[in-house]
Amino acid sequence: MNPSNRFIIISIITAFITTSCLNPFAPVEGDVGQRIWSDQGSIGGLLDNFALAYDYRDSLRYADCLDESFIFHYYDIVNGHFDRWFRETDLKATGRMFKAFDNIDLEWNLVPDYVDTFSQPDIDLDFIVRFNLTLGNEVPLMGYARFIARKGVDGRFRIISWRDDF
Repeated sequence: MNPSNRFIIISIITAFITTSCLNPFAPVEGDVGQRIWSDQGSIGGLLDNFALAYDYRDSLRYADCLDESFIFHYYDIVNGHFDRWFRETDLKATGRMFKAFDNIDLEWNLVPDYVDTFSQPDIDLDFIVRFNLTLGNEVPLMGYARFIARKGVDGRFRIISWRDDF
């Protein structure tokens, strides 16, 4: 084999090896996920992440939306009174719901501007938002969620309390 053919073959092999490791269609690690998730520096960012966690059935992201002292208040139809559960029970129940449905869609409606842009530290914000929740192919559930949220020392808002009002 003459030297010029050898050089061409080595150049082709080198080019193949170096370009085969680079996939032009593959996103940079961490890039895509970082574009859709908010830093939760405002209530609007918290609500966006909350809805995305439902839509993507992402229990880790959902857990990050809840404060360690989180309480969920609900109306117990059987016993005719309000009851509550805490963060651990909520995470288990929500995780089961995420596994039970292939399609989950949560949409917030009528979020006031002052709530969406609220970013004050050291203040618990009590607010109500309207939601539509679709589980699988079922008719959407519509209602109101009353939240109390607080900005943590890490600069991220988390939900302290949630009460469903239908």
